[in-house]
Amino acid sequence: MKRKIVGYYFITYLLLAILLIFVLFPFAVMLSMSLKAPDEQFTSPPYLIPHRPNLENYFHVFGQGSMFARYFMNSLLVASGATFIVLGVAIFSSYGYARLLFPGRGFFLALILLSQLFPLAAIIVPLYRIMGATKLIDSYISLIIGYLTFSVPVGVWFLRGFFLSIPQELEEAAMIDGCSRFQAFIRIVVPLVRPGIGATAAYLFFITWQEFMFALTFITSESKRTLPVGIFDFVGQYETNWGNLMAASVLICIPVFVLFLFLQQQLVGGLTQGAVKG
Repeated sequence: MKRKIVGYYFITYLLLAILLIFVLFPFAVMLSMSLKAPDEQFTSPPYLIPHRPNLENYFHVFGQGSMFARYFMNSLLVASGATFIVLGVAIFSSYGYARLLFPGRGFFLALILLSQLFPLAAIIVPLYRIMGATKLIDSYISLIIGYLTFSVPVGVWFLRGFFLSIPQELEEAAMIDGCSRFQAFIRIVVPLVRPGIGATAAYLFFITWQEFMFALTFITSESKRTLPVGIFDFVGQYETNWGNLMAASVLICIPVFVLFLFLQQQLVGGLTQGAVKG
């Protein structure tokens, strides 16, 4: 029995190590390239640990004339704005789908799920025409509205599972004690689903932070570009500055890593809680 347990843990940790290497290797290569001088980047045979590591590529990314800091603030503004709006809509909508009985509830839930099957390329042209007709092209508002089209359904579907995991008897007890349904929702239910709200907010921020297609289509001014589009400044017509490009790519990942470090318990706990009922 003891051998079986040891063998089980050995295989489990071995598979986890292989998966971890598979996931982290591309990031390790990206980080290595960002710390190498140009004469080290494409040596043969290649090596992962730089012989002469330096931060010159990072200094160049933030150097004089670079728009990287502006791109960073644009991405932060758009991603944060879209996340807060989606949460405001999704919290109330998902609660209604989880608690209220109304005609067509199942149909609309299926419609929300079906909307996720359409590729973004299928809706980007109609959205562009709408933004053009309303004079919103090349504005942060157009980008946020575009992000709402694919993030609101995700937020509603995720949070509905979290609300379903909360016993309805808690709300009924609060209403017996004199609370209205809205007061019971705000005072009892929302604090209990806070881990789910945090997990949903983190996921929404991730998908809007790294979005490329809408940002490339709706934004035409250089000063309003987001980071996924802005890093193409390091890609030239005849050559690519790979060191600077990799340094910018590493810097783009840092906010996501920091956010995950702060919310990892809430994120994992929230996703586990939301998976109890769907």
